[in-house]
Formats: sequence, structure tokens, C-alpha cells
Amino acid sequence: KNANDGISLVQTAEGALTEVHSMLNRMVELATQAANGTYYDEDRANLQSEVEQLKDEINRIADGTNFNGINLLDGSLSATGGSSTITIGGNASSYKSIGSKGVYEATKTVTGGAGTAAMKAGDVFEYTVSLEDGTSHTIKLTAEKDAAGTGIQLVGSDKQVYAATSGGVTDAQLSAAVVAELNKTSFGKDYNITNTGDKIKFEALEEGTDTPRVTSMDASWTTGGGTTRVDSKDISVKETVARDPGREIDADSIVLYTGNNYEDAVFTINGHKFVMVTNLDDATNLPKDDGSGAMNATSGLGSDVTILVADSITKNGLKEADKNFQQNIDKIAEVTGLKVTDAVTEATTNNINAGGGIRLSKGNSNGGLVLQIGDTSDSFNQLRVSVKDMHAKAMGISDIDVSSQTGASSAIDKIKKAITYVSSTRGDLGAIQNRLEHTINNLSVTTENMTAAESRIRDVDMAEEMMAYTKNNILVQASQAMLAQANQIPQGVLQLLQ
Repeated sequence: KNANDGISLVQTAEGALTEVHSMLNRMVELATQAANGTYYDEDRANLQSEVEQLKDEINRIADGTNFNGINLLDGSLSATGGSSTITIGGNASSYKSIGSKGVYEATKTVTGGAGTAAMKAGDVFEYTVSLEDGTSHTIKLTAEKDAAGTGIQLVGSDKQVYAATSGGVTDAQLSAAVVAELNKTSFGKDYNITNTGDKIKFEALEEGTDTPRVTSMDASWTTGGGTTRVDSKDISVKETVARDPGREIDADSIVLYTGNNYEDAVFTINGHKFVMVTNLDDATNLPKDDGSGAMNATSGLGSDVTILVADSITKNGLKEADKNFQQNIDKIAEVTGLKVTDAVTEATTNNINAGGGIRLSKGNSNGGLVLQIGDTSDSFNQLRVSVKDMHAKAMGISDIDVSSQTGASSAIDKIKKAITYVSSTRGDLGAIQNRLEHTINNLSVTTENMTAAESRIRDVDMAEEMMAYTKNNILVQASQAMLAQANQIPQGVLQLLQ
């Protein structure tokens, strides 16, 4: 029964992945179509709309596929701790506060000037926003004459028209149009994009997530004659931290290291969760960029997370983070049973902002779900089922954008890698199902042989028992005859005496 339940679980996951595979194939078709030079950007925008819907459905399947309430494709059944070496620390360079949301604001007006920009018909305004993970979107607004032919209007994607003044376009009008166009991109799902008068402001929608940082906002205004009026050096990005008053936190900051993002902050080793924090106390303060003040630092991560305390934090990373290093090394070794060593190198020990390093070696993969396929608790009677995370982000397609020819060409390769990713998982599931079917066959043969053996052991051998019965019957009759003869002897003696 256990093996059959395991097959049902695997088939449930496989059935969901079949649809994911179909959607990825459709996305390849759309990206290939969008990469063709015979389409306008408006056509590609329509194709991107379908791509977004497919990504949403893939995420829904990843979140909703379950067997008996056990989520199968959301990453909770993926193997953990499988790396032979995990290094935490060394050259710390960034941080993100738990319960806080990154806020990014352009520090210059989008036109680079003051008041009203004298845009004329044929002028093109482009605005590019770039993220830390390499994702970027460029929106384009074209100045055209209005219906009366006396004024100027801004035209964006989908031929959407934005208001302008008779003498040109004000900073506020241009900002409003830029915000509306940016919200049409995938950025609109991760950020609240607003117009703060004459500035563009990005605010991460989710606190405590790994939403990429906004690294640049670049503007370009080109006249109909090809003259550039504004370039990217006129706009810079200021990053602040916004307080979320409805959420308590364990510490003011999660330490992140070069090349890592927020999802790496809480890491799992041999099934145990850890987080590196700084300044753990009763009223830890957020960085003072926005003057948000103190936040309660009593709860938030959960009781199953082991907290490793470092030292103070600066904008450049950890300062003297090795203050509690040996204690942290001992704690990880105690909880996980792994070999833990200090990974600080001579090259970083003299750098006050370098932080330190903890290296974990010989980690064994122990994630996934364990099926009991035998009658003992031995490891050979257990089968571990691991299923990778099937969210669009895990497959590397969350940021694909086919609304431009370049983006479509890049998306083709990303989607094909995602198809390989899904195919590998389906292959693993198929192998597990085949093994379970062989397990069932083997158990059936074993059961049949055991039943036959039990019959031979328990059933009576009639021939042997009849022989024993006859023997015992003869002995009983002989005994009775001998007893009868013995009873006659006193009678004979008595007759002689008479």
C-alpha cells in the first residue's frame, strides 16, 4: 500500500509537470515569434501579455499541486544541504532588513530640467530602469500632435495617449506617463511604482523578500532631428529603507554576502535553518536613512530558525563580524553534526568590512519526502523523493520579456533551459515510479512465497497423522486387553480357593 501511495504521489506531480512542460513549449513559440523582425513593439507587447499569464499559471501550479495536503512542486520537497562545501561570510557587501521594504527614488527630475520641457512632434523620450539581478525595462514615449493639431500629446505602448500642455510637457506629466508605462512591465508585480511630483519612486511590494535592488534609472530625450537633450548622468537613484509597522523582526538586519540575495539569508543545512543577524536586542533600530526609528525585535523568523549573532553593521557590510565567530561555528556544529571550520583568509582579516567566513563541509542531502517501502526502519527500506522548485523564478524565467526583439531572443535560451530543468525532474519522477512498480512486484512475489511456506508449516500432514493415530489406537487396544487379562487373575485365584 505504501508503494502504491508513493506511485500516486509521483503521478500527481508528473501530471502537473506535463502542463508546465506544455506551457514552456508555448512560451518558446511566443518568444521565437517575437524575435522575428516582422513585428512591431505593440505586437510583441501582446505576446508578452500571454507570456505573463503563462508564468502566473506556472507559479499557481507550483503553489497548488499537492497530494494529501503535501505540496509537491513549491520547493518544499527539494533536497537541502547537499553542497560539499558551503561558505557563509567573507567580503560582506550588502544587507537587507527583515520586515522592511527597499525604496528607490530618482533624485533628479525625469527631464533633467525645470518646469516645462518644450517637446515637439517627433521627439522620443526613453526611460530605462535596471535591477541588481541584470533585469531592465525601457519604456518609450513619442511626442505627437494632438487631434486639433495645435498641441502635443505623449503616446506610449498600445497607442495609449497621455496628457500634455499646449506649450510642451511638464515634469509631472512626463513622470505620470513614465509611471503608467513602467506599471505595464513585469516591474509592476514586484514594485509599487509611483510619481512623486517630478520624480519616479519604486517601493518593493513585499517586505522581507529578495526583490532585487534598483540600481539605476536612466532617461534619454531625443529630438526629431536626433539631438540628445538628456542622458543618464542627469539621474541617480537614492535607496532608503521603509518601515513596515505591522511586522515584528528578530534583528535589525540580515547579513547578505557578495553574490547572494535575501533567499540566501535563511539557509538550511541538514534540515536545520540558520540566519546570520546583527545587533540582536530588545529594540533594534533600522538604518537611519528614512528616520523610521526602532522596531520590536522579538519574533518573526520562527522558533525553528537558529540565530547566529554577528556584530555591528555598516553600509559597506559587517564590521568585525568575527566577534562571535567561534560561538557560531560551535552552534552550527552542535545543531547539524557537520564539520565546521573558520573560512577567514589572510587576505580579508585586515579588512574591517570584510566580515568573516564560516565553511561547512561534508553536508549530506536530506530533503524531500521519505517513503517507507519495507517492513523495517533500515535505510534500504526507505525511498527519498525529492522534487525541485517549479516556480518561474526557480526555473530562471520570471524576468523574461518578449516585448522587444532583443529580449525575445534572450528569452528563447532561458525558456529552453527551463524545459531541460523540468525534463530532468520528470525523468527523476519517472525513475522513482518505475522503482516503486518493481518494489510492488518484488513484494508480491515475496508475499506469495511466504504464504506458500506458511501453508506448508501450518497445514497438517494427513498421512503422518493417520499413522500416528493408528499406532496410538493399537497401543490403546492392547493396553485395554492387558488390563482385562489382569482383572481376570484375581477371579481365577478366588475360584481355586473355592
